[in-house]
Amino acid sequence: MTQNLNKRRIDQKTLLLHKTLKTKEKKVVENAIYLTILQWFNYLIPLLILPYLVRTIGTKMFGLVMFAQAVATIFTLITDFGFSISGTRALSLLKKNKTKKGELFFGVMSIKFALIILLLFFLFALTSTSDKFSQNKLIYYYSFGATIGMTIFPTWFFHGIQNMKVITIINAVSRTLFAGLVFIFITRPEDFLLVPLFNSASYIITGLFGFFYAFKFLKTKAPSIRFIFNLVKESFKLFLSNLSTSLYSSFNILIIGLLTNDTLTGVYASFEKIILALKNIYTPIYQAVFPWLSTQTDKKRIIKKMSRIVFLLGLFGAVALITFSEEILILMFNDEIILSYKILFQAIAPILFLAGLSMLYNYLYLSATKKYELRLKILGYTGLIGILLSTILTFYFDIYGVVFSVVFCEIILLICGLKVFLNKTDE
Repeated sequence: MTQNLNKRRIDQKTLLLHKTLKTKEKKVVENAIYLTILQWFNYLIPLLILPYLVRTIGTKMFGLVMFAQAVATIFTLITDFGFSISGTRALSLLKKNKTKKGELFFGVMSIKFALIILLLFFLFALTSTSDKFSQNKLIYYYSFGATIGMTIFPTWFFHGIQNMKVITIINAVSRTLFAGLVFIFITRPEDFLLVPLFNSASYIITGLFGFFYAFKFLKTKAPSIRFIFNLVKESFKLFLSNLSTSLYSSFNILIIGLLTNDTLTGVYASFEKIILALKNIYTPIYQAVFPWLSTQTDKKRIIKKMSRIVFLLGLFGAVALITFSEEILILMFNDEIILSYKILFQAIAPILFLAGLSMLYNYLYLSATKKYELRLKILGYTGLIGILLSTILTFYFDIYGVVFSVVFCEIILLICGLKVFLNKTDE
């Protein structure tokens, strides 16, 4: 009788564990769906209005708008400070402790607010001393609003607690509003300043809502100076790796803008927006899986399964872009200048295949296994090589040089990530 009783208890525990795992898996899938919707609104909405902007304000002014946006993107990478990974991971381990969540939340946001202030002073100095930036001061200040909005929006927090439903809805409404404002009010080249203004307004509205909505899941607790210092110390390597890698991709538009002209900047930005919108289909999936994967013991097995799907998806997408490149460019822009660079669009298309796998190994796997230092080396060195190579090649071969540099760096990232994944057995 005692044996039967023990057996029942074991069966009940097994059933409970099975239900718990099912619930967690369901939560991962649910968050992946919401994150995909969120990510696609962030990239699909700009992709939808991109052809309209090119035709309305012209390739040259579109290039200027994208140049200013690239500056704002780099500022946003700085204010992220690696918390999109370290903050998310820390929250996933805190369980239901609202007090500790509050301490972490206000600690991270304090650092982010301080960085916003420092960057604002830097922007003021830049627009006051540089001829390139002083000619159109307003466009850089209007674009900086997007940095503020994305910084105060605690995406890392909602990833960590795996709750993205309401935030996704609000963000979708905000980006739709931005698109509507563009189509209604931007009707001539002189309206180009309204693009960054509307874009920033939509991000700030979303950011404020997300910031205050986060209070529902935490208890207010002021972090100590030592706690904040530890957060900076822990995230610094992640910050360097994120910045160095993402910097070279965002830096490419800056390089073209500084070394060539606004028209070529507009051409490259048009191609990049299409690739980014498609490439970032992986991002929400990886972001949703990351908190769950961090708690799993057999991470390599999970990554191997995911790699097969990512491989096929990326290969299909890259081949489709190359095959139908002319039709895509005509449908999107119907612009003679952009269409004349069709071969460059075909050359940059393989990034869709390369980046998906590279992000799987270098971002998801290395971050989930907390190999931050190794991740820093791979992403950091490749990013620095990319910046240097892009600058030199753009100087001599303008837009052709930067495209070669971008594809080359993606290949290097994939080779390094795959090598580490295959050779490293410890987790």
